[in-house]
Amino acid sequence: MKTFMKTFTKYFLHGVFTLLPLILTIYPLYYFFVWSDSLANKGFVWLFPDVPYIAGTGIAISLIAIFILGVLMSSRILRGPINLVEELLRHIPLVKTLFNAIKELTNYLAPEQGGRFGKVVAVKWPGLPVEIVGFIMRPELKEMPGGIQDNTSKAVVYIPMSYQIGGFSLFMPKDWLTPIDLSVEDAMKHTLTGWITK
Repeated sequence: MKTFMKTFTKYFLHGVFTLLPLILTIYPLYYFFVWSDSLANKGFVWLFPDVPYIAGTGIAISLIAIFILGVLMSSRILRGPINLVEELLRHIPLVKTLFNAIKELTNYLAPEQGGRFGKVVAVKWPGLPVEIVGFIMRPELKEMPGGIQDNTSKAVVYIPMSYQIGGFSLFMPKDWLTPIDLSVEDAMKHTLTGWITK
């Protein structure tokens, strides 16, 4: 019985750890597509009550709409109205805090920013035989608020925490930083999993 339970637990946990990454990745996408398909279904029935609705139309419409939005924003056709809405959101209490944080992050990760979030470094404190992996967020401290040393000998480094979304932004001397030949995606993956993977 003891051997059976040990074997059962081993394979059960193996199954859980196989499914968990898939579920956590696929479920948000599934939820989005179900929501968009439901929304499209209601609109389709309202516009064309006599035409049968084909399941999955909402997914196709969502993908096309996102693509068209990207094209329109690139051509500045909608940039004015979108900027107006964004400016309004930036002045609503509480909403502005959340919106500004998300907007800053998406702008930082946007492809047109030229890979700003692409410098992985090893941080080593002098006198300590340890290193930690971080990401350079700002290579120098220009236009920083009062109280923070403004010079070119420091950089802002983000240190993520393993097994959770969170971390610390530290103002560090540049001579503590050593560039690593590692992509941001790989470095983030290894950091979030505690470097347990090879």
